[in-house]
Amino acid sequence: MVTPTQRQNALALNQDLQRLLLVTLAAAAYYGAFRLNQRLDPWVLYGQGIALVFLPAGIKHVAILVARGWGALGCFGALMWLSFEFWHGIAASQAALYSGLSTVASWIGIWMGMRLLGIASNLENLRFMHLPLLDLVTTAVHSLVVNAYFIAVGMKQQELLANALAMMLGDYAGSFIVLTCLWLGLLVLRRLQRSD
Repeated sequence: MVTPTQRQNALALNQDLQRLLLVTLAAAAYYGAFRLNQRLDPWVLYGQGIALVFLPAGIKHVAILVARGWGALGCFGALMWLSFEFWHGIAASQAALYSGLSTVASWIGIWMGMRLLGIASNLENLRFMHLPLLDLVTTAVHSLVVNAYFIAVGMKQQELLANALAMMLGDYAGSFIVLTCLWLGLLVLRRLQRSD
């Protein structure tokens, strides 16, 4: 016979495993999208840290939108891991600051977009047409914050607006591609379920 305490402990362990799975999935998806995007660099690279199509931005938006803080934590971890690769010699504190700033800026952008569009926190009234507007707000906040950081720490000299607009375009295009693929995948899944 299972006691109430044992049942509560099992539920707590189950929730912890689900959270760990969310963090792991978000990190793996972000990392995989980054690797895929690297293959596109000859065609989409605008400058250091800026691609005109950036698929990981879409992964980060979906992860934060769906898994909230756990998705953000996974993307933060993957971005921090990757930052040592694309900025050789960067200190761990600087990588953590950049990764945290990037993740929090996206999270704030999603929060602002949801408030502006009246999207419920449980996403029950989220519609496909909300997604491009939500991404527009999110990419605007993210690109301005990250490029201001680049200038503040001396990684870029100037051109905040030009770099922010290029990053915004890349993040928006990447998000659009990821969200469209997700939407199409859901449509195919629905059709397959109906045909059964």
